[in-house]
Amino acid sequence: MFEEVLRLRKRLYLYHEIVDQIHRDFGVELAKETISNWVRGVSSPLNAGHQFKQEPSPELAYIIGVQTGDGFLNEKRRGYQYRIRLRAVDVEFVEAFNQAVAKVLRCRPHRLWKSNTSRETEVEFGSYLLHKFLSQPFIKLKVFIEHCRDCIAAFIKGFFDSEGSIDPSGRALTASNTDIELLRYVQHLLMTHFGIETTGPRLGTRKGSILIRRGRRYVRKADCYCIYVKRAYVKHFFSEIGLTIERKIARFEKSLSSKGYP
Repeated sequence: MFEEVLRLRKRLYLYHEIVDQIHRDFGVELAKETISNWVRGVSSPLNAGHQFKQEPSPELAYIIGVQTGDGFLNEKRRGYQYRIRLRAVDVEFVEAFNQAVAKVLRCRPHRLWKSNTSRETEVEFGSYLLHKFLSQPFIKLKVFIEHCRDCIAAFIKGFFDSEGSIDPSGRALTASNTDIELLRYVQHLLMTHFGIETTGPRLGTRKGSILIRRGRRYVRKADCYCIYVKRAYVKHFFSEIGLTIERKIARFEKSLSSKGYP
């Protein structure tokens, strides 16, 4: 199938024509991105591109952290498409995720896509093995998170990049999620490995309330809870773990310059 894709492209077939021909010949609906990567030599079923080995690393821990929040998995079995995706307003966040996944899959970073209907940026990777790895029960991922202190910090950073919020004063750092046990686990890691105290989880928004996202109205299907990094430990959090998103970092730095920080 790989060789046929290259042969068709040499004959100047367009990508959608290759998709149709491969589907007729092999019964598989390849993604245009896969065809593009094969043609450009970015990846290949014959080499190490887009291969995933279950080896602990800060990059993998960061991906797991992001996946607990804004990241999402997309699966189309009929077309043999297993996608790992992130869509967010903050370009630097999407790029950090892009770099982490590229390193884990041993491939080049992918192109970022800008939505035509919103201010969001998106990146997407195709990997059956990484998709299935991230789809495991969370308890099986803990060994990769807790492999070392750097992995723990990377996981927490990914989680707060996705689910964290810092108020305009730069002094109140919180994180929200519908999974109360996940929040308690993050609290445990913060306290045990970094000595960072938090409060909560506290109920933030109730099931049934209205959420507006990407211009659409959604009804929350579950209660959402919040944890709060104690004010005296926010500076320590940024020193030991940090965040990727520039607007959140700027709020924290502004609070330092105001000389009102502990």
